[in-house]
Amino acid sequence: MSAGNAPASPYTGVEGLCEQIRGALAEWTPRMLGVHVHRSVSGPAEVARLVEVVAGAAELTVLPGDGPAARAELHAAAARAALAAADERPGTEVRAELAAVRAGCRRAAVALGLRITVTL
Repeated sequence: MSAGNAPASPYTGVEGLCEQIRGALAEWTPRMLGVHVHRSVSGPAEVARLVEVVAGAAELTVLPGDGPAARAELHAAAARAALAAADERPGTEVRAELAAVRAGCRRAAVALGLRITVTL
């Protein structure tokens, strides 16, 4: 998919990254881990809480595919999300950490053998 074909979103910047992370998790966590993902995420602190819940659920679930790799990616994503939520961080650092969270969640899903939609 080219950037010109990307779906329109009302979210931009940090809010856009938070919503992309929520969307990525919402696609696979309910059926794989039984975790309900709310319709929207209000910011980095909410993303940190959400990814930590998902990582915790992964520890208690027998995962298909490469479960250990998926768990490791989720824990790394949770740590990045906590950094993104830390106070007094410049906006560019928060966006970089959230981009890493999104990448970690996608890698976890891939480790589980799930197809991931690529959007630019």
